[in-house]
Amino acid sequence: MRRSPVSPALALLPLRLFLGLTFVYAGIQKLSDPGFLHPGAPTYIGTQLHGFAAGTPGGFLLRAFALPHPELAGVGVAITEILIGLLVTAGLFTRAAAAGGLALNFLLFLTASWHTTPYFLGPDLVFSFAWLPFVLTGAEGQPALDNVVANGSPALERRTRPREPGEALPEAEVATTRRVLLAEFAGAAVALAGISALAKGSYVAARSLGGGSTAKRHRSSPPQGEGAGGASSSSGAASAPSVPQGAVKLGPASNLPAGQAATYTDPSEGSPDILIRDSGGNLKAFSAVCTHAGCTVGYEGGVIVCPCHGGEYSAETGDVIAGPPPSGLVERQVLESGGDIYAVPS
Repeated sequence: MRRSPVSPALALLPLRLFLGLTFVYAGIQKLSDPGFLHPGAPTYIGTQLHGFAAGTPGGFLLRAFALPHPELAGVGVAITEILIGLLVTAGLFTRAAAAGGLALNFLLFLTASWHTTPYFLGPDLVFSFAWLPFVLTGAEGQPALDNVVANGSPALERRTRPREPGEALPEAEVATTRRVLLAEFAGAAVALAGISALAKGSYVAARSLGGGSTAKRHRSSPPQGEGAGGASSSSGAASAPSVPQGAVKLGPASNLPAGQAATYTDPSEGSPDILIRDSGGNLKAFSAVCTHAGCTVGYEGGVIVCPCHGGEYSAETGDVIAGPPPSGLVERQVLESGGDIYAVPS
């Protein structure tokens, strides 16, 4: 028995739903991140925007409109993403919403993804082309509110069309209800944004490694080999090496077991660095500022990872091993002496 062919329009329905739901999730994910609007947090939107604007063709737009008010820009983009996602998922104002999604993704391609090599690994360019069919044709031939409104729905009309007292409303009458529905969807987007912001909880600042140094612990896979007490440092000295003048004490070596990491403030630049003790007990330190968008990296699963856009770096060399970062992390000098860990200014 021959199957009925699927129409090209209906074949695009899964793509439309994917784009819509992904945009809703993207907006909620931003607003539910406690550090998104908190200056100094690893995922702070202001830090991300500075990274996006640096050396990219779309950077002038961010410097002109977003960087002067990063928190407002971050919230605005998140709510816009949620609204676009809801409209595309429901198929309301589909062409206009898809055009908004395409414009946003293309701007991200010109900023956030610009340094991704090779270019096809940057998701924003792929998203831009995925939006294009819906910009050109909308949701024609698919289950969508646009088609319900265009074909007429007495039940929908009764719910959305304003009437004067005593005005009769024939069942068959078809009226344009898109503006009323748009207002309802905008309200839903704001409500989802508010719920996400309330559910995020308060931002918890980084803990101290000791000695007054700002630090944050990052757990990796269970450590193997010797613990911190009997491990040698990256300086390679069995006995306690001399501490150079200007070195900054980070804290007791016992506070950093094998297989864990901490961030601290670089004594030369004031930027965050990440200190790692590998499974063999050796110490490595690198700049903790992601070279892609300036977020603060962490240590997970034996690699250095960026929480913002999925960049990964080698914990041995700081080189890029995955994701969009254009270059590796700068190595920092640390040493272990007399039971303490010191950062040596570069």
